[in-house]
Amino acid sequence: MGMNHLSSNNERQPLLPPIRGHAKSPGPDTVCQWPVRGILAIRTFVVENPILICTFGLQFCTYFAKHMVEVPTIKLFEQAICNRYYFDQPIHPRVTAPDIDERLCKIPAIQNELASLTGLKFTFDALPGLLTALYYGSIADRYNAHAQNYILTAYSGSADLVDGLYLRSVVQGLYAAFYGFYSSAMLIRTCRSSSYGYLQSSSATRYMYLLAGIPHLTTLLAPPLSGLLMLIRIWLPFAVAIGALTLGLLIIIFMPESLRYHSSSPKSPLLGAADTLTGTNSGDGTTTPPEQLPRGIHYRLPVPSPENKEWWRDIIVLIQMPGLPFCYLLFFFKPLAMISKAFVYQYASYNFQWGLSQTTWLRFSQAGGSSLATVVVLPLLSSVLNRRGLHAQMLDLNVIRVSLLVAVTGFVVLQLSYHSGMLLLALFICGMSEGEEPALQGLATSLIDHAYHARLFTSVAVVEILAKLIGGPMMGRLFSIGHAKSSGVCFSVSAIILFILVVIACVQRVKR
Repeated sequence: MGMNHLSSNNERQPLLPPIRGHAKSPGPDTVCQWPVRGILAIRTFVVENPILICTFGLQFCTYFAKHMVEVPTIKLFEQAICNRYYFDQPIHPRVTAPDIDERLCKIPAIQNELASLTGLKFTFDALPGLLTALYYGSIADRYNAHAQNYILTAYSGSADLVDGLYLRSVVQGLYAAFYGFYSSAMLIRTCRSSSYGYLQSSSATRYMYLLAGIPHLTTLLAPPLSGLLMLIRIWLPFAVAIGALTLGLLIIIFMPESLRYHSSSPKSPLLGAADTLTGTNSGDGTTTPPEQLPRGIHYRLPVPSPENKEWWRDIIVLIQMPGLPFCYLLFFFKPLAMISKAFVYQYASYNFQWGLSQTTWLRFSQAGGSSLATVVVLPLLSSVLNRRGLHAQMLDLNVIRVSLLVAVTGFVVLQLSYHSGMLLLALFICGMSEGEEPALQGLATSLIDHAYHARLFTSVAVVEILAKLIGGPMMGRLFSIGHAKSSGVCFSVSAIILFILVVIACVQRVKR
């Protein structure tokens, strides 16, 4: 699992092609025209990178819809549980969900069930993805991402419609969660995969930072707007989410065809190692002795093609690649630890006696830290260090280490939050740790040929789904342990898991 075997042949070419035209020496006129030059540079980027721009837009719409309905869904669950609880009390006047006093719901019996239900929702979110992730990945591999995105966006809009109009019981809510899994992980992972093969340069991780910053930018808009709309009608956030997904469908329609990989013989550590076992060359006329090959690869792995549907075999070989076990470890345990953040709204609502519509503003603090890290600090840092010749894998690994350490700090402060100021500070610190995901993606993609990126991220989606499948009920149960103020046991467990990951990351090494 050590990183000392990482391939150092990941030299990357510039992502953006040079702007055509004769270079001019800088002069007074040139300096005065810098706004025009900036506009022309942006125009050139948009024209020459349509897939990247469409991916940015599709991800914005998807995350906007996801964050728009996040708190309203919890609110509907709470109303359903609260209404059922008081309906069963013979001495209490019966109330209905539309006119129920939310303050009546802030009691341990209701909040315990809500925490368990929120954790169980992660399981219902993850289960359909676990069953169909590889199938939908094969659709994108055989054709392109268009057909897959059409289906997933339709699922998302339908689930939001079911939630907003018909969620009046716990059973209906879990059904909507099962049906609407694709409103989050699968659709987001799919729309990202369209651009991974497009990013093959020293700038790749920088653009992954910008791509990862989009969901955090949406949290500056969606949750506050959702909170305001909830005060008017509970179904209005779901209507806005459906509108955002409709805009996403339009982006898919006008999006250029995503990259498809045809049968070829790309040079990669994976194929180079496998070819030697069959007595063939790796493409450069050289052959590696069998004793120097990675352990566990016992057959030739075919290049991805429409006829090759043996995804499981490919994924098993990917897991055996040097360096990738460490990446898969983080892909599993980091999302599992971060699940506890989903209980922050309920935590604040119960401990500080806030209405759930008021907790939407907590997203502002987390989004501020996340946006600062992924949109400003890390892209600039990556650009500066790249120009100074820092090894790309070393940069990614150091970002992973620092981000995990920041996340540990954030969860410790979150567990000790005795007042709202500490809670906002903790969420800001947790937001600053969001640079880990794009750095980890950049590290993983640098270890294999771009032709296997679709396989890689399909397997990553499965790993993250398993993390949700296990982590959701676990964190829900931990959250319901004790109801004294600042008794967020789940936040302490998350801090412990992340600290172990920090230790593992610190002992990894990159071979120059």
